[in-house]
Amino acid sequence: MKKLLCVILAAVMVLSLAACSGSNNPAGGNGGVEIADSLALLTTVWDSYTEDEKFPAAGGDYENNVMDGPGGIDISTLEADELDYLLALNAEGAALIDDAASLTHMMNANTFTCGAFRAQKAEDVETLAKSLRDNIQQRQWMCGFPDKLVIFTLDRYVVSVFGKEEITNTFRDKLTACYPSAVIAYEEAIV
Repeated sequence: MKKLLCVILAAVMVLSLAACSGSNNPAGGNGGVEIADSLALLTTVWDSYTEDEKFPAAGGDYENNVMDGPGGIDISTLEADELDYLLALNAEGAALIDDAASLTHMMNANTFTCGAFRAQKAEDVETLAKSLRDNIQQRQWMCGFPDKLVIFTLDRYVVSVFGKEEITNTFRDKLTACYPSAVIAYEEAIV
């Protein structure tokens, strides 16, 4: 009887360890899971928000508007100055990407603006991140002043977010929970 009880307890322990080793992270922690595109990256983060945490949001570009969530950007039809206006990505940075998506606050883009960009080449990720950071910090703000910016790198992706500190911090925490391998390249006050 004792041997049977020991075998059953050992089996239960093995099963519980196996269950705990599984990941409930929607992105798989990016551990070998390919991110489909910039829109999928932002959608994963947005879907991790509770209904109480969500804010009036829109995404996409002028031709491809999405309400209540992120939207893809057709970079083949946008001029460099339009990308700069929408997401603070200057011409230097725009030349480095092959895919983009956005998520912004519907009431005021300076409250929250997020862009996800896939670099054409992995070696361009740091240059793209720095270009975004420098362009955001050099902007002249009207209709509200954002408090903070955070720029992440994740494989070939760069994600920039700027706006009010509380809403920016929530996005930062959600992204790093969804993608534990994301690295914060810049996190600073906007001056």
